[in-house]
Amino acid sequence: MFKMEQYPEFVDLLLARRKDYDILWVSRSMDPLSPHKLPLESKYSRNEIIQAVLNDEKVKLAIISLAAILETDIKKVNQEAYKIINEMANKAHLPSVRFMGLIITKVLKRIFMSIYINEKSIYKMKKEMQISQVQYVYAPSHRSYLDFVLLSYILFSYDMALPNIASGMDFYHMYIIGELLRKSGAFYMRRSFSNDLLYKRIFNAYVMSLVKHSDRAIEFFIEGTRSRSLKSIVPKFGLLSTILESLLEGSVPDIYFIPISINYERPLEELLFAYELLGVPKPKESTAGLFQSLFILQKSYAYGSVVFNVGEPISACQFLTMEHRKAKVLSPYAKLPISVVKNLAYCIIDSHKKNTILMPFNLITLLFNERSQVHPDNPYTLNYLISDYLWCKKLLQVFNATIYIGRSFDTNNQNVSNVEQEILNSLKCHEELLIFDASQILRLKERHRTTKLGSNIRVKSHTLLERTMRIAVPVINISIYLNPALSFLIKPAIITVAMGIEGSELGNAFKRYVLLRRLLTTEFVMPLIEDESIIKSEWEETLNSLLKQNYISIQNNTYIQREDTKVCSLLYNVILPFIDTIYVTCLVLFEWDESKSNCITIQAVLTEAQKEIEKAFLEERQWGQHPYSLSIDLINSTISNLITQDILVPHEKRNAYQVDKVKITQILAQLQNLSLKRPLGSYLNAVLLPILPPPVSAKL
Repeated sequence: MFKMEQYPEFVDLLLARRKDYDILWVSRSMDPLSPHKLPLESKYSRNEIIQAVLNDEKVKLAIISLAAILETDIKKVNQEAYKIINEMANKAHLPSVRFMGLIITKVLKRIFMSIYINEKSIYKMKKEMQISQVQYVYAPSHRSYLDFVLLSYILFSYDMALPNIASGMDFYHMYIIGELLRKSGAFYMRRSFSNDLLYKRIFNAYVMSLVKHSDRAIEFFIEGTRSRSLKSIVPKFGLLSTILESLLEGSVPDIYFIPISINYERPLEELLFAYELLGVPKPKESTAGLFQSLFILQKSYAYGSVVFNVGEPISACQFLTMEHRKAKVLSPYAKLPISVVKNLAYCIIDSHKKNTILMPFNLITLLFNERSQVHPDNPYTLNYLISDYLWCKKLLQVFNATIYIGRSFDTNNQNVSNVEQEILNSLKCHEELLIFDASQILRLKERHRTTKLGSNIRVKSHTLLERTMRIAVPVINISIYLNPALSFLIKPAIITVAMGIEGSELGNAFKRYVLLRRLLTTEFVMPLIEDESIIKSEWEETLNSLLKQNYISIQNNTYIQREDTKVCSLLYNVILPFIDTIYVTCLVLFEWDESKSNCITIQAVLTEAQKEIEKAFLEERQWGQHPYSLSIDLINSTISNLITQDILVPHEKRNAYQVDKVKITQILAQLQNLSLKRPLGSYLNAVLLPILPPPVSAKL
């Protein structure tokens, strides 16, 4: 059972702001704490860092090499190099930070009820920064464009120096805003530059200079992009690798990575995410678009609360061995093994998942999704929802989930009236998605407007029918909100599918667990483990937690079966959309006509798979009954997984692949042998309440 003392104290930052004058607060006397203690001669200004980059030996060699290849004057290449680094480098400017702080404070107080932070972790980190000589890297999860703004706001609130923030060029091109962000600590990097040697050398040298010569921390999103599914996505290794190279070269004694889990009651982009997952491109970032998005200010507290959970620092040194250091000394151009970078990246992601704070609406959507499928003719009333909500809360706490409740994390005083208010407050924040109708039945609301998909919009995959979009958009929204709970439920869910509805011989269930875990590693950011003994240990740990609660039983040490059908049903059904997408994607690859082309592109697989899943949904076939299976992110993660397993093998033709038909046949057979049973209900027949004015734009 959840105990308050097991968790750090969370403090609402907006509480104090609502009592003060914003202008006095942002203009207060400040001496921001710099996390990286440096002697004066080692602390570089912006211009000194730029010069250090241009004088870097690897950058100089790249300039000479490029000049020779282009048969041009070295001065021209030097000018190009200066242009690149000047475009890239940030320029910290406290007056600009104060100005932005004033505007941001007013916006945050308007749109959010509260912004919680585990304050003890902040004070502990500040204390360590005052005495340590290491460099710090903030590594938050990425769930919204607001993430870096909110983290900077928190650091500003605690008189801590704003970090050097890795930002994409989309923000650089925003008129006025791009420069304001630069003065708040943003440095800009192109999305892809692996084939541009000069840019690559300059970027690496710049990051290494920040690690060595900046007294401010570095901040970057390990996931690379926002998670539209609101759960962890596979980490990117490029920038992390560059930061670790600095440590390997002895620039600093150690680097502490600070994992931060950011949890939104309602992200600003919730509807935009649903469209993106269905293949509709996001609007291009622009200053005009930013002003158009100010409709979010129309309603006070419309986006509920945000909870920041700062995890324990992760020392980079623990991932480096003496052999790695020796190899670097013997060969300065030697690269750090990718396994080292991956291990650290997955450690950060694992911290994000463990420190996820679930909101009441995450539980409500988890229950609504189950109810809609298992008991379609008996939808939720408030009383039934309260009962199941308490049950679901206990279930999640068994698997070590932390649940945020209104303005408290205390679950010791959970009488019916408190829980009722908790649920109603949560639904109030999401009244555009779920609402009790006139008969006091919990209903899903339509969210899709036909005008959103005009003929001029080029989708990323298959163009879905309006009938599909009408159902899929709100259901995808529901699925997005239940996804954070899967951080705690995914392994138990895999076991329930592995053992089947009727139970299974223990050895066969384990083999199925290994199969499903391997196929879902990319989607749920689990390391691909080849050592079966490690998987066996993971299996036994999860199995024991299910046995301890009597959710399942094992007869004569050989046969595993269900005991608590309600728990097992929820775990079983929540994972089916993911398995369905894997199956249909594999089927598309198996049936690919090689007589027309002996290779295949990712785009072609994506389009065809989504097309087939739509057919399966509309025709109520066995595989693909849940609209979440239409998610292009889910299809893409399946494709990436198959590439990792060498089932899709790179072709000599660029960006093309060949299918290993033997392996794909084996996977299809193994998935069919699971003998999956589908729930009675289908969202195809769901009652959707019509959209009511005022209209809500999907754009942000």
